[in-house]
Amino acid sequence: MLLFSSTVCLFAQNKMTHSPHPLPISQWVSFAAKLNRFCQSYSTAPFELKNRIPDSLYQHLRSSEWINDSGHPTKYLIIITLDGLRWQEVFMGADSILWDQALQKGRLPIQTEDFQDVSPEKRREKLMPFLWSHIAQHGQIYGNRNKASTVSVTNKMRISYPGYNEIFAGYPDDQHIKLNFKIPNPNSNVLRFIGQNRSFRGRVASFASWDVFPSIFNAKMGGLYVNAAFQPVQNNHFSHLNRQLESVSKPWGKHLRPDSLTTAYALQYLRHHAPRVLHIGLGETDEYAHEKKYAEYLLAAQANDRMIGRIWQFVQSSPRYRNKTTLFITTDHGRGNSPATWHKHHGWVDGAEEIWFAVMGPQTAPLGEVENSVPYYQCQFAQTFAAFLGLEYQGNKAVAEKISELFIKESPLLEQQKNNKNIDNQLFTKK
Repeated sequence: MLLFSSTVCLFAQNKMTHSPHPLPISQWVSFAAKLNRFCQSYSTAPFELKNRIPDSLYQHLRSSEWINDSGHPTKYLIIITLDGLRWQEVFMGADSILWDQALQKGRLPIQTEDFQDVSPEKRREKLMPFLWSHIAQHGQIYGNRNKASTVSVTNKMRISYPGYNEIFAGYPDDQHIKLNFKIPNPNSNVLRFIGQNRSFRGRVASFASWDVFPSIFNAKMGGLYVNAAFQPVQNNHFSHLNRQLESVSKPWGKHLRPDSLTTAYALQYLRHHAPRVLHIGLGETDEYAHEKKYAEYLLAAQANDRMIGRIWQFVQSSPRYRNKTTLFITTDHGRGNSPATWHKHHGWVDGAEEIWFAVMGPQTAPLGEVENSVPYYQCQFAQTFAAFLGLEYQGNKAVAEKISELFIKESPLLEQQKNNKNIDNQLFTKK
């Protein structure tokens, strides 16, 4: 349409520039000019098409489910990754040795008693109150190795890009994914797989603080919308956030956006675009850990917990998302398990393979902190994401199986549907 309207306009400018009469063809030329301007505006800012139709109609069309999946409990999935957050802090709170070391440096940005307590349970509640007051009550949390619950990465690199590849591809790739360079990921990923399904098309998105995520998801392949680092969103609803993006401080340069802004963008996208699958990638914990700033690392973890609480508060306040959304939280890698190596992570660092995850949603029983569980692995997450939505993920390599323990026995409605289908098949066979 853009090419057609442009051709007509050029023809008219060459042939009818001095026409003194309003000939019928000139009306067509005027229409073609308007069409050309509309096509040009849509090609540069497709989101602005929303502003040309009533909001109520747009929201109705945007949030419509095009297939009947009312029998499936989880209709929406939110995945949140906290970069490099150790299981030790998640399950035991602030480490006393590391805290004392930070205290001796004399530059703590908070009151020293905020994270301190004799009991590990009290310390972790101070650090991540939403995780331990809400998710522990309504969901499941895995990875406390002190209670025989182990979750591990299987890639040998034990750094971010290989970890995120394993989370979303469903298998490690030590041959191609070795460093954190912005190389387009050659592997399939479960978010693109979901986004290519008819009922999820245009409804899968990722908002991430780290600028490598477009490469991790190989965004140019399509299937999902990826917004990362200091990339603005071309939509009027995001104009105030885009202005903040220009003025906010950049302590890590342009490769990492503040987690608070990433969360704000994700919340705004939830409100106005109703994604069925949303990934939120937060990264400040890893940056502070690399700088050996333990107090700031704890503050970032606490802030991330608060942001997760805001996301869930919106989910439960929305009739669209309430009681139909599964929340999955995890990390891409662990860190060293000693005071000398806590800030490091790589293939040769003991403890960097140790991770954790938490789940809450309509398909997950409220077991809280799970003890004495079978070992779980990062490569199992991808198939688990798909299974929550009633899909079976198929990558370009063998994918690890889902974590079955996260799924309550199927609802009576689904069981009845299966039984009816089996009866129909038996009758058809007899006939």
